[in-house]
Amino acid sequence: MSQADDIGNLFHRFGASADSYKEINTEFEYFEPAATPAESNPPVKAVARNLVELKRPSVTVAAPAPSAPLPAPAPLAAAVASPVEAPSGSLGERLQALARERRAQAEEHNRRALDRALRAQSARRPQARVIVVLSAKGGVGKTTLVAALGKLLKRPAGRTLVLDLDAQNALVSHLQLPRANAGINQARLQELGWSDVLCHSASGIDCLPFGPSNAADLRAFEAQLVSNPAYLMEQLADLELGKDDLLLIDTASGASPWLHQVLSLADQVVAVTLADAASYLVLDKLQSWLAPLPGGQCSFLVNQVDARNPLSQDMNEVLREKLGSQWLAAVPLDHQLGEALAFDRDPFQQTVDSPACQALRGIAADLAQRIEQHREETSAS
Repeated sequence: MSQADDIGNLFHRFGASADSYKEINTEFEYFEPAATPAESNPPVKAVARNLVELKRPSVTVAAPAPSAPLPAPAPLAAAVASPVEAPSGSLGERLQALARERRAQAEEHNRRALDRALRAQSARRPQARVIVVLSAKGGVGKTTLVAALGKLLKRPAGRTLVLDLDAQNALVSHLQLPRANAGINQARLQELGWSDVLCHSASGIDCLPFGPSNAADLRAFEAQLVSNPAYLMEQLADLELGKDDLLLIDTASGASPWLHQVLSLADQVVAVTLADAASYLVLDKLQSWLAPLPGGQCSFLVNQVDARNPLSQDMNEVLREKLGSQWLAAVPLDHQLGEALAFDRDPFQQTVDSPACQALRGIAADLAQRIEQHREETSAS
């Protein structure tokens, strides 16, 4: 049995694939022959095992004619514009160093691949509390809500993480982080774990951005999600989330490939809608996605209710009647939230809470209570 078969069987045993395994090539070993007493001034030629040395024809340089005057040597400062330091060591030593570096890189790559295979095998639902925020359409303030809840629900005895599964990659802006930061898209492309792209914000919240992407990246990402229904759970295992940690997930709008995977992990699902006719028309679709969940595990939040617009007020009442016990709260339209984002301010650090901040504090307290109640019921059953 070949070495490749052994590695393939090992990965197969842990329910993973050996596609990412790299063979460690030890074929080229370079050495310098020891000098003998017969050898004097000529430098020792480096010998490379398994390399074929090409013989080059000797070149004879004709001596200048006696009558031709030799050019005067140029001044040293003019001849050498800037000193160039030659690499230390002989050619054989440098080749040996490169071979060792390649071998170390291959060993580290294989260690990571095997570690991910082991985590994938033991992947299970994370112990952390998980809140998923979703919507049927874009532009409802979903990402703003995730960032706000992350700050309000920050765990005193554990980590608070926000995960951006939306390719718009907007969550980093709400936490004053650079949009160019690598995210889960780069982790997929470079075969890294999610812990390698975790970003720490000044507010004490850890963020897993989606990262920069293009259309080809998104198609490949979606295909991977379809082919591996346990992808999200496997990647979260890399974070080693504990029972004192909190994870908030910002999903892409609509029926994304992430939908089924995030719903299987959630302690609480917050569906965000607006108090307008367009949101009302897609409410049935949103409810159908969440129908398999128990009633106490899912709630609806009506965002950006305009107190000066009678239609917005009436739509909020219609939604409240339609949703019944699943209606969580209404958040008033508040331009101070948008101003805080524009000027990189934390809206919850102001002297006086704006109307929306007051409503969000109440929502955070309600969700915290619901999460603990759901965990108690789950552990009892």
